[in-house]
Amino acid sequence: MDELRITKKTEPVMFTIRVDKAIVDFYDRLASETNRSRNELIAMALEFAMEKIKVETLEENHT
Repeated sequence: MDELRITKKTEPVMFTIRVDKAIVDFYDRLASETNRSRNELIAMALEFAMEKIKVETLEENHT
């Protein structure tokens, strides 16, 4: 089963992204339900995604 491992970070960095309002609404609801900040939840989701993303390279010669 996939796991979400939560560890304490030592050097937080701020950055800005633009997302669809539905994503913000989702994380606002989740924050309310879990008593965690939206920022904390998004950081957890991004860390989880880091381990799940795989980059596939396309072959350069398509014959």
